[in-house]
Amino acid sequence: MQTENKLREPFLILLISVVALSFFSFVNTEFTFGAYQTKKVDLFSEIRFFPKHFLFPAPDMVFADVLKDSLRKIKREKELYGIASFSKDTIGSMDRFYFALSETKKKKKKTRIAYFGDSMVEGDLLTMDLRSFFQKAFGGNGVGFVPITSIVAGFRTTIIHSFSSDWTDYNFSKGGGGEHPLGPSGHCFIASGGSYVKYTAAKYSGSFNQVKLYYGKGNDNCKVSVTNGGSTNEITLNGTNTVNEAVINESGSVNSVTMSFNCPATNIYGASFESGTGVYVDNYAFRSNSGLTFSGVPTSLYQGFDNYFDYDLIVLHYGLNAVGHKVKTYKWYFDAFQKTVQHIKSSFPNASILIIGMSDKGYKSGGEWQTEPDIPIFVELQKKLAKEEGLAFWNLYENMGGFNSIKQWVEGDTAYANKDYAHPNHRGATRMATLLYDKLMKGYKEYEAKLE
Repeated sequence: MQTENKLREPFLILLISVVALSFFSFVNTEFTFGAYQTKKVDLFSEIRFFPKHFLFPAPDMVFADVLKDSLRKIKREKELYGIASFSKDTIGSMDRFYFALSETKKKKKKTRIAYFGDSMVEGDLLTMDLRSFFQKAFGGNGVGFVPITSIVAGFRTTIIHSFSSDWTDYNFSKGGGGEHPLGPSGHCFIASGGSYVKYTAAKYSGSFNQVKLYYGKGNDNCKVSVTNGGSTNEITLNGTNTVNEAVINESGSVNSVTMSFNCPATNIYGASFESGTGVYVDNYAFRSNSGLTFSGVPTSLYQGFDNYFDYDLIVLHYGLNAVGHKVKTYKWYFDAFQKTVQHIKSSFPNASILIIGMSDKGYKSGGEWQTEPDIPIFVELQKKLAKEEGLAFWNLYENMGGFNSIKQWVEGDTAYANKDYAHPNHRGATRMATLLYDKLMKGYKEYEAKLE
């Protein structure tokens, strides 16, 4: 009798578990509790039949024309693969950027790119390769702007970056504004009594040549001790502009720079590493950013940095954090991002602006990964916005291969993306950078040909 009970109990436990999981497979078990998000329970995900085709969710009627365009078979046209410029004049088109490249090549001037993005490009992913390609062709050496602290400092390979833990970091996620306006990186840093930051050259870029520090309004009591190439000196951050530049190293190669700050009331933004003429790409990545936070950076801050950097091209690379399977309409995003774009246009009136359509992203349905259904619609909205604002647009989704390309990038013989079916790995980031660089150079050569 005792043996019979022992055999019955495991069977009953198994039966109850199967019944419970079966029940939850047919109800919604996804909900948010504080910072935690539960997942869908589906006992039959691997055996349930799902058709290979998928249906797009119905968007707002305002974008019915976009839905129509997205559902039709996509033709492999130049607009999909190349850089499409929708500007009616040369100010907003890619011509400003191409002209700058021409001047860099012929007259040894400087060309500068601000690349804004989310986790797709954090740690200098994609931008490190894009920078390397341009510098090999047009000259230049250095990683450009680097913030004071970074959550991906240990991940980034283009510069060795360390800092004390006592910095106060105001940013898009933790407030900012007022007395601590945010800079282009989405950060503003305040030092404590012993705050320091150290930048060491990596094999990627070699030794430093020009090192410059950027900060807000200072005073005569704001002192920075700089250890540079074995020597130490003190500088005063007493600039009176909204954004000020302090030259830490003007010429001669050094392998490491350490700055110790004794100025707790001054806004510090970061440092730039350059070497005179050539092309520079500043990586302004901010994790989980959908591109709607730029209004948090005052025009005066953007223009203050632009006074020193004189940007020729602004790249806006977003979408990964905006597209979601349960989102019913993207009109809210279109309207909000349009205001963001207009803010960027007014802040950098002389730069070309390029919107990069989001990359492919996977969604697991019935135990199988496939393209998130909204992506073609969302990319069309991004292109529509570029047209309305007279900017340039590049369709990364199509250049990756279009529908289900992320599946191939993850599961192919050579993996180009991570198992989250969203983010590229190092090989994938290099591949994306190569695709973009080739299209930019094609546009540049066409521009040069028109001048002959």
